[in-house]
Amino acid sequence: MLQVVSNEQFKFTMVGRFAGLFFPPKSEIHYIGGSEILPPPLEAAQEQKLLKKMGTPEEGEARSILIEHNLRLVVYIAKKFDNTGVGVEDLISIGTIGLIKAINTFAPDKKIKLATYASRCIENEILMHLRRSNKTKMEVSIDEPLNVDWDGNELLLSDILGTDEDVIYRDIEDEVDRTMLRRALSVLTPRERLIIELRFGLTSESGEELTQKEVADMLGISQSYISRLEKKIIKRLKREMVS
Repeated sequence: MLQVVSNEQFKFTMVGRFAGLFFPPKSEIHYIGGSEILPPPLEAAQEQKLLKKMGTPEEGEARSILIEHNLRLVVYIAKKFDNTGVGVEDLISIGTIGLIKAINTFAPDKKIKLATYASRCIENEILMHLRRSNKTKMEVSIDEPLNVDWDGNELLLSDILGTDEDVIYRDIEDEVDRTMLRRALSVLTPRERLIIELRFGLTSESGEELTQKEVADMLGISQSYISRLEKKIIKRLKREMVS
């Protein structure tokens, strides 16, 4: 039995097969001690049905199912931080606290997907732990360039992660805590801040995000230069956000 306790005195007990996870070949995620694979994300209709049970006598069972079917999301996010000096099992435990908080506080009427909201909560829980423990020694990023798309824009890991329909992991950029980002923007020069605001849609009422090519054309500089600047700026912002 593994107990997960946060600084806010919130406690969750993971029993039996939830106690350990490991990452075998072929990207399959199994419960430790067996060949059973972690359950896949719920279909949208199933998820909505369970969410409607929150606040009813069936809440306990519904919460357990929602947690179990979102554990893959915890593992996925925890693995992004496996170069920070904190063990993956610890990161999964910490991330699970964030998942539980997300399910307990999720408001379906806010027109945001549970997966998106949970991703923010999980990542923020891990980031808060890293700041508290001061163990962030290496850069944590899902913005590593992998290739280029048809328009010549750099194709990032965050651009290609996901599954079809409305299932988890689709829009990774939505995981960004925009409040923390805006706070970190204060350390940038006016031009650096403008580039990030345009790329992430921070000043647009519609939230429209421009491509690197569109920003380059607007500022009268090359796309490759925008790409280099953006990488440099994002690294600086992430240092600020975990400091």
